[in-house]
Amino acid sequence: MKNKSMVPSHKLSKFITYQHPIWVIMSTVRVSSGISGIDAMLKGGFFANRVILLRGGPGTGKTIFSIQYLAEGAKKGQKGLFVTLEEPLESIRKTAALLGFDLDGYEKQNLIKTIDGSQLVYKFSEETKKSFEGHKPVVSQVVNQIKLEAEDFGAQRLVIDPITSAIIHQRFPTDKRLEILELIRTLRKIKCTSIITSESASFSGDEFFVEEYLADGVIILAKTMRNFVVTKSAWIEKMRGVNHDDQPRKYEITDKGIVVYATEPITV
Repeated sequence: MKNKSMVPSHKLSKFITYQHPIWVIMSTVRVSSGISGIDAMLKGGFFANRVILLRGGPGTGKTIFSIQYLAEGAKKGQKGLFVTLEEPLESIRKTAALLGFDLDGYEKQNLIKTIDGSQLVYKFSEETKKSFEGHKPVVSQVVNQIKLEAEDFGAQRLVIDPITSAIIHQRFPTDKRLEILELIRTLRKIKCTSIITSESASFSGDEFFVEEYLADGVIILAKTMRNFVVTKSAWIEKMRGVNHDDQPRKYEITDKGIVVYATEPITV
């Protein structure tokens, strides 16, 4: 008996396009992370137009990673937008300068634009507290503003650091998931390669992060301590469509930024 629920083969491609637009519209062009060891682990860098989650505890180098990513694009004439939702811009510029990345110079060349989004988060959070009914979630309002900025600037690379600040007000996992889903959907519409950072507790490996399931790729920067010796490790937890190195690799934060040793295993 013929199964009426089956999709005719000549219509299958249309069905897949409708159900899974991500795989159809996403580019196979590679985008360098700005960190040669990460590019080696990815066998060529990120796929363009994807949303990458960079997760780590305090002091693991998430902001430094993000600065290197945008600086790499600026060197190639690719515009980048850096949105901080927590750390003051002046502090980020000083960190970049200490590592040899001239954010001020790139801004003057109109290659990088920096935005202090912490005021947006505060503004929309206060409005939400005053009026729950019919009010858009904080993340939705913030990311829509970022989308306008990115499109107006013509950004090809985007960093939001960290998204934790925009979703911390949500107490329920379902609401948090919906807000992050809205964030990632909106970022995909911008058609630039995005890194969103997320915070986790130090030396923790048993936390649950819903954003890891929704992002196209996940890179975890972690610190572990054994016998009072701290080791930093970079782990590509997932990267859709990429046959990547899935082993944790040692990295260091040097005076020139993050260096990942792509062929060096973590010894127990």
